[in-house]
This record gives sequence, structure tokens and C-alpha cells, in this order.
Amino acid sequence: MKKLLFDIDFLLASSGKETGICRVAVQVLRELFQSSEYEIYPLITCPTKIDPVKYLTSKGIKIPQKNIVYLKYLKATYGGYKTKHRIAAKILKLLCGAKYKRELKKYDEYISIFSPISPLVFETGLKTKLFIHDMVPIKFSKACNKKFVQKYTYWMKHIKADEFICVSKHTQKDFLEFRPDIPTEKTMVVYLAADERFKPTHDAQIKSKYGIKTPRYFLGVSDHNPRKNFSHLIQSFIEFIKKEKIHDISLVLVGPKKHFSEIESLVGHLTELKDKIILTGFVPDEDLPALYSEAELFIYPSLYEGFGLPVLEAMQCGTPVLTGDNTSLPEVGGDAVEYISGKDILETVQKMFELHQNTAKRQKMAAAGLKRAQKFSWTQTVDQIFRLK
Repeated sequence: MKKLLFDIDFLLASSGKETGICRVAVQVLRELFQSSEYEIYPLITCPTKIDPVKYLTSKGIKIPQKNIVYLKYLKATYGGYKTKHRIAAKILKLLCGAKYKRELKKYDEYISIFSPISPLVFETGLKTKLFIHDMVPIKFSKACNKKFVQKYTYWMKHIKADEFICVSKHTQKDFLEFRPDIPTEKTMVVYLAADERFKPTHDAQIKSKYGIKTPRYFLGVSDHNPRKNFSHLIQSFIEFIKKEKIHDISLVLVGPKKHFSEIESLVGHLTELKDKIILTGFVPDEDLPALYSEAELFIYPSLYEGFGLPVLEAMQCGTPVLTGDNTSLPEVGGDAVEYISGKDILETVQKMFELHQNTAKRQKMAAAGLKRAQKFSWTQTVDQIFRLK
């Protein structure tokens, strides 16, 4: 049985505010624990106050304490874009390099869901795999924190791995354009999947729980980063209500209140429509399937995606989807969804009106989405990554 070191630093650092990348990590771990070919060793290299065993157990992953591997500050030996980080990395390698390498040699493979891999790992002969989720900080740098853009750009210029796991063909294309020195054969396109909890779910209380007072609602799910294009969605919805004089529907936007000022400003200036645009803030995973399922339409006008997991989650819940026609989104939605540019308000309004009025078309899209969603599964994803079949 192969011994696999699985970097969980990003998971622990995001505890309580998990992102899509965290969902990927949890799902891959769950699948791996069912494999008879791998013994899993969660790796921690950064100081944390989170109990890893309790955290993983809360995610449905039971792991004995003896399997947790602590290599304190291993990640810091990677260096960084600041001179002080590179100096510290050299010192750490001198002081701890031999010790770290002795420990690393006990394992066969190393996988990182997000973070760069320490150069010490490559000196041990371990086979390494690294996920590439997107190139957002490089392609949409103005929408990201400046320091993170600097760090991420440095990462992308210097990262190494035996195999890069790209979550879509578009992500692979963007990555190879930025790193033409990496042979295409060292990259693998492996599609993600939605959690099995995302399925058609009826909950009579879900609307009242989140203050939805209209009989029907459109739904958007994401953090409120500018590239997610929620401002366009709100403006389109306002125009839809005013132009078509439709008052029995709301727009519900789910996501943590990050990058929220522009959204709140848009909604704050409304008077008669303010109660029809609902900003829920963070919603726990257990409520999301019902919110998806009860929505008349899921709208995701994102301008750039590495994969686009919310589109798949909505399809898996049997909700018709209207999404952007760019980057990886057509790879996920295929022929089962309707597309918009995300740049033309009148175009979006027209699609909203068309789908709002046409029940038969929505039902057809819902059925097509459920069928399309069956093409994606975490078992298939992990089988591809680790060549289990």
C-alpha cells in the first residue's frame, strides 16, 4: 500500500470560512480513504490552533492521530517573493533540511491541493502532484488583493511538480500559456464534482429562514468578488423588474460578505425594490441544496472561472441554470444550460424574462441539467488523478 502525504494546511487555515478549494480537498480525501491502494497521512507544516483529527472528523473523514504528520515550517522552505522570505528559507533548509528529508523519505507520494511544494520534497524522490485551480490572480489581478497577486505570481513562476492537476481545459490552457516551459504531458485535466448532498431537496421553511417573501426567486451563489459579476446581475434584475413589471419574484444572493461594499451600495440606493434583493451572507452547506432546489433559476454571470462548481451544484439539484459563456463554464454546463455574455444588461434581462415566462423550457433545462451532472463524480475524479482503475 502506497503512503500518501496529503497537505491539509489550506484546509485548516480556512476552517469556518471554507472555499471551493476546501471542498475539493475534503472530497478527494473522502474518496482516498475508501481506496485500498493508499494509506493517507494528512500533513501539517504551518502553525495552527485547529485540532486536525476533530476537524477532519467533522468533515466525515475519520483519521487516527498517529497518521497526522507534523513537519513544522516545511512550507517556509519554499521561499517567497520577498527577500526576507528567501533568506529565511535558506536558513531553515540549513537547520532542518536533513531532518525533514529523513521524514519525507518514509512516504511514496505527496499531493498539494493548493500551496507550492517545498524544494526539499523533490530531493527525496517522492512523486508529487499539485492542483492548478485557476489563474485568477494573474488574469484578474485588479479584483484581487495586491499582496496575494504578488505572492501568487511568484508561486506560478516557480512551482514544480511531477504532475499538475488542472481542473478544466481552460485552466490548463491558461497555465501553460503562463508557464510554456512546462511540458503539456506533465499536466492532466481532471474535472471536479459536486458533493452528493446537492440533490433535489424540498424544504418548506427555507424561504422564511432567509427572508424570501415572494413566491419565486432567482438565485446567485458565490463570494462577491468583482469577477463574479454580481453587480451586473443586480442591475439586470432591477431592469427586469422595471421593464417587465414583474413583482412576484426576488433575487437572492448567497455568499460571505467579502468585497461587499459595491453590492451594498447598489442595493442601498433602492427603495421600492430593496426588499426584493436579499443578501444572505454566508449560508451553511446543509441549507444550500434546498436554496438551489427551490429557486426558479440559478444565475451565475461570472467573467472567469477555473471550473465553476456552483453551476454543477445547481444542475445536480435540478435547477435550471443561466451562466456566463466564457472560460471553463461551457465545459461544465454543456448543452444543459443557457448562456449570456455577462456584459450586456439587456441580453441578461431578455434571458431572465424568457426563462421566467417559459415553464416548459425550465423543466426541460432542469432534466437536462440532472442528466449532465451525472457525468461528474468524485470517484471518477480521484480514479483519474491516482490512476486507480
